[in-house]
Amino acid sequence: MEKKIKNLIQELDGVVSCTLTGGSEVDEIHIIADKKRDPKRIVRDVETVFLVHNDQKIDHKKISIARIRSDFSQDIEKMASNRVELISVYTENNRSRCMVIMEINEERIEESFEAQVGESIEKLIARSVIEVLNRYFKIEGRLIVEDVFTVKGKEDLVIAQISKFEKQRNRLAEKLVGAVYLDNNMALAIAKACLKAVNRQLTA
Repeated sequence: MEKKIKNLIQELDGVVSCTLTGGSEVDEIHIIADKKRDPKRIVRDVETVFLVHNDQKIDHKKISIARIRSDFSQDIEKMASNRVELISVYTENNRSRCMVIMEINEERIEESFEAQVGESIEKLIARSVIEVLNRYFKIEGRLIVEDVFTVKGKEDLVIAQISKFEKQRNRLAEKLVGAVYLDNNMALAIAKACLKAVNRQLTA
């Protein structure tokens, strides 16, 4: 549980890295963040993440934040993203179809996907993005979308849960989580959440 919470906190906007102490019963959360976002908002985000995934509240006094230059954190994010740039993700004419347009290492990629039976639009968008990554990156295993949902609050948070399976043994190797704020464009938020979840897995 501690590792899951740490991974999710590290995917929040403005957070560069974090460390949790206390083992399974977290007693302190230390965060390095850039200066783009108000520390109080980051603390509220962490409280939400902790409540949703640990089913209990954490005292805001246990959360400490050290801030660094924004340009430094952007350099780190650029390196971690493996030069993947999302251009647009959208559904076509309210039909259950999703077109993904991405720029991967300066090559423009366009793929279109149809919804599976009973699949929600949100899950379709997430699956489409992940399928593109499975096709165009050398991933040790296969990425599968487990869930995508929104945590309501003063600012809604979109969360993508991705599993990586070993190809040969077809067994779960790792669970990945990404989160971004919803900014009027649900499709774009879902796509970015997926990218945040799997950035560390990508090798062109």
